[in-house]
Amino acid sequence: MRYSLVLVVTMAAFMSSPSFAAGSYDPPPNADDRLKKAIKHIDRERYDRAISELRKAAKLRPNNADIQNYLGFAYRKSGKLEESGRHYTKALDLDPDHKGALEYQGELFLMTGKPEKAQANLARLVTLCPGGCSERADLEAAIAAAQ
Repeated sequence: MRYSLVLVVTMAAFMSSPSFAAGSYDPPPNADDRLKKAIKHIDRERYDRAISELRKAAKLRPNNADIQNYLGFAYRKSGKLEESGRHYTKALDLDPDHKGALEYQGELFLMTGKPEKAQANLARLVTLCPGGCSERADLEAAIAAAQ
C-alpha cells in the first residue's frame, strides 16, 4: 500500500503542469503592453525595437489604427519609406479621421516629393481641427519648411 501511494504521488508530480510561486508568473504581454513598450523605444529613437514590438501588437490587434500609425512612424524614421506608407494607408483605412496618421503621412509625402498630397492631408486636418490641433500645426510647419 505504501509503495502504491509513493507511486501515485510521484506520477502526479510528473504529470501535473508546472506550478509557480505566488507572484512569479507574468502573463504574456497584450497589445496595449506592446504598444506602450514600442512608444518608449520610439522616444529613445530605437526604431527597430519599436517595430518588433509593434508587429507583435499588430498580430494581436490587426485592425488598430494607432498601432498601424506607429508602425508607419517607426518605419519612416528607419528610412523604410515604402513600408511606412503602407502602414499610414492602413491606419487611415481603419480610421479616416486619424489625425496622427494624417500628419505623419503628410510628412512622408513631403519626404517623397508629393507636396500636393501633403496639402490634401493638411486640408483634411483643417476640417477636423477648425480651432487648431498639434497635428495640424506640425504639418503646417513641415509644409512651410519644405517650401
